[in-house]
Amino acid sequence: MTTHQILAFAIVGAMMILFIWGKWRYDVVAGLALLASIAAGTVPPDKAFRGFSDDIVVIVGSALVISAM
Repeated sequence: MTTHQILAFAIVGAMMILFIWGKWRYDVVAGLALLASIAAGTVPPDKAFRGFSDDIVVIVGSALVISAM
């Protein structure tokens, strides 16, 4: 495996541990994982937030906000 693959698996593993631990909210864990991926170089900074422009992400985010009320 390459270094980038090892880093990506380590970040996903850390995410799973934090999700199971349950002390932090899922959005904070996801944000930390995205920032860790940018810092590790597995995700290019210019493409890191490109997924937020997708309609599905906006719909799921809206559903989460509405269900929290």
